[in-house]
Amino acid sequence: MIFNKDKLKLRLFQQTILSSATNKNVLCVIPTGLGKTHIAIALASLRLAETQKVLMLAPTRPLVNQHKEVFSEYFSPDEELNIISGETPANERPEIWSSSRIIFSTPQTIKNELISSKINLADVSLVIFDEAHHASGDYDYNFIAKTYVSQAKNPRILALTASPGTDQIKINEICNNLFIDKIESRDRDHAEVKEYVKEIESEYVFVSLPDEINAIRNHLELAMKLRLAALCDLNLIISKDLSKINKKQLLAVQRELQHKISNGEYDAGRGISIIASLLKIYHAHQLIESESLRAIYMYFEKLWVEARDTKVKATKDVVSDFHIRIAKKLTEEALQKGLEHPKIDALNKICQKQLEKNTKSKIIVFSEFRSNVKQILSNLLSAKISAEKFIGQSSINDKGMSQETQSEIIQRFSNTEFNVLVATSVAEEGIDIPAVDLVVFYSPVPSAIRTIQRRGRTGRQETGKMITLITKDTKDEAYYWIAKHKEKQMSNALKAASSETITLNSYLPEKQKIEREVTIFADNRERGHVTEKLFELGVNLKIGTLKVGDFILSEDVGVERKEVSDFLASLTDGRLFSQAKKLSENFNKPLMILEGDIEQLFSLRQINKNAIYGALASLTLDWKIPFLISSGSAETAEILNAIARREQLEQKKAVSIRGESKPKSFQEMQEFFIEGLPAVGPNLAKRLLEHFKTPKAIANASEEDLTKVEGLGDKKAKIIKRLLDSSYSKN
Repeated sequence: MIFNKDKLKLRLFQQTILSSATNKNVLCVIPTGLGKTHIAIALASLRLAETQKVLMLAPTRPLVNQHKEVFSEYFSPDEELNIISGETPANERPEIWSSSRIIFSTPQTIKNELISSKINLADVSLVIFDEAHHASGDYDYNFIAKTYVSQAKNPRILALTASPGTDQIKINEICNNLFIDKIESRDRDHAEVKEYVKEIESEYVFVSLPDEINAIRNHLELAMKLRLAALCDLNLIISKDLSKINKKQLLAVQRELQHKISNGEYDAGRGISIIASLLKIYHAHQLIESESLRAIYMYFEKLWVEARDTKVKATKDVVSDFHIRIAKKLTEEALQKGLEHPKIDALNKICQKQLEKNTKSKIIVFSEFRSNVKQILSNLLSAKISAEKFIGQSSINDKGMSQETQSEIIQRFSNTEFNVLVATSVAEEGIDIPAVDLVVFYSPVPSAIRTIQRRGRTGRQETGKMITLITKDTKDEAYYWIAKHKEKQMSNALKAASSETITLNSYLPEKQKIEREVTIFADNRERGHVTEKLFELGVNLKIGTLKVGDFILSEDVGVERKEVSDFLASLTDGRLFSQAKKLSENFNKPLMILEGDIEQLFSLRQINKNAIYGALASLTLDWKIPFLISSGSAETAEILNAIARREQLEQKKAVSIRGESKPKSFQEMQEFFIEGLPAVGPNLAKRLLEHFKTPKAIANASEEDLTKVEGLGDKKAKIIKRLLDSSYSKN
C-alpha cells in the first residue's frame, strides 16, 4: 500500500499525540476540527506493515463514508480501502475483509462478523475508535476492544473524541473498556492548539411566553400538581413542588413500583398509573415551554386518537382531565389567532440577520424534538429562508430519513443549495461540514458532551457563532446552567485523569487460540448479549435465518428462547402454541428457555394466573416441551453451551444447518434439497427445478446456464458452483 506522506502536514500538537500513540494505546481528546482524523492517518501509515490491516470504526454509516473518503486522499490503491457495513452482502464481507488493508465499518457490523467467526482480528495492527465517548455500558466498542486485544498479534488502539464525559468515573470507564494507557488532551485554551482554534462567539437570546401560552402552561401545571399530590399521599415522593421533580426521578420511582408488583405488592399499580399519566403531561409541558404551539397541538391530537383505540388507563386519564381539555382548547384558539411560541419568530430573525451579512451562510438549527422540526422548517420557508430538515432513520410515528437521503442532504448543504439545516440530535456528530457559520440551539441541552458536539459544527475554518434560545422562567434556564457546570466539570476531570498514570482495571484477555469445539446455529434476530456471551464461551456460532426455533444445538435439540415479556405477549397473541407446534414437529428434543424475573410472569400483564399455569402445563404435557429457567442472557448462554457440548461432544450428535419443517412429498424433498444451496430460497428453488428438471442437472449446470434462471445473477451462480465443485475439507 502506498502512503502519500508528503501530503500530510501535522502540527506540533498532532506530532506529540502521534508520538504517544506509537508506543501506547491513547485516548485523544481535542476540539472538533483540529485534525483527530489526520493523527489516525499518520498512525495507520506506521502500523501498516506487510500484510497487517487497520480497522477504523465509527457509530454511523455517514461518518464511516466520510472517513473512507479522507483516508483515500492519502492511501492507494483505493481497492485496498473498503467499507463493510450492514448493507454489504453477508457473503461478500469475508472476501472484502481478506483483500483490504484499511477497513471502515460501524461497530455493530464488525461485532456480528466476529461472533459469527467470519473475520478474525489477528492481523489487525491498529483499531481506531472514533467518537470514543460511546464506549460505555454495553456499547459494541467494548466487545470489539476486548476481542481485539485477545486475538491480535500486535495490537494498538487509538480512541478519538472531543468530549469523553463529565466526570472522572466516566472517563476511567472509557479508558478501561478500550484498554487505554494514556490520555492526550488539549482544550481550546491549551497553548499548543490556541493558535489553530477559531473563535466561536456565544450569544443567548431570551424570550418570554405571552399570556395565551402561559395560560396553557398553567393548566398543564395544575394537572401535574394534582398527580404529584396523589403521589405524595401514597408516600412515593416527598415534594409537590414542580421545580423539584424531573423525568429521571419519576422513571426511578416507576421502576421501584414495578419491582414491588413483581414481588406481589399489587397496590403499587395505582402509583404506576399516576406516574404514567404524569409523564405524558410532563412531555406536553416541555413542548409548551421550549418548543412550539404546533408541536403541542400535534401531541394532543395523538393522545386523543390513542384514547379512542387503547385500554391504557394513563392515556384515558390524561384526555379526560379537565385542565388538559382546557389546555387543548386554548392551544387550538391560539393557533387560530396566528399565535406561536416566541422562539419561532426569534429564530426567523436570527437566520435573516445572518443571511443579510452573507447570503451564502450555512446555519444549523438543533431541535430537541422531531415533532418540532416540521414547524420550525415551515416557518423558515414561510419567511423565504431556504431550509431542509435532517432527522434520524426511524421513529414510531415517522419513517425518518434513509442514510442515502441523509448523505444527499448533507452534500446539498455543503454545496450551499440551501442555507439552513434543521436537525435533531442525529447531526450532533458524524457529519463533516467544514464551513458552518452559525449554530442555533433552539433549546439548551443539559449535557456537556452534546453541547460540545453541537458547538463543534461551527468555527472550524473561520470564526463561528453559536446562539442559544432560552425561554425565561422555564427549564431552559436550568438546562443552560447545568450544561455550563458540566462542561467545566469535564475540563477539570480531564486534567486530573491526564495527569495520572492509568492502571487498567479491566480483565485483559490472554492471547490464546480458542478451540471452538461445538457449533450452535442462532437465528439472526438473536444477535445481542446471548450470542456475545456464547462467542466468549468459545462456541462456533453460525448466524442466519432459522425457520423454526431460535437456536439449534444438535440434530435433535432445537431451542425457543423467551424473555418473560415476550412469553406473555406470545401467549396473548397466539404465537406461543404455533411456535411450540413447529418446534415439537421438527426436533426430537425441543426445549424452551424462559429468561428473566419469573415473578414478573404474574405482574407485567393483567393475565389470569390460571391461564399462565395452563400454558406452561400445555407446553410440557401436550407438546412435550420442557422449559428451563434462566435469570438473564449470560445464564442462557451458559445453558445453551452446556447442552450443545453434551449433545455434540458426549453424545457425538451432528448439528443440522437447517431447522425447518421436513418435506413430506417427493417434490418437497427435491425443493428442500435445492433450497440448501447458498442464497437460494423457496421460489428460486422451484424456478431452478422447473428450468433444469432434476437436481442433478442443476449440479452439472455451468455458471452461464445458471444465470439464465430469473433471479439468479452472476454472484449467486459463482457461489453455487464453488460450493458444488470444491472438495470437502474437515477443519
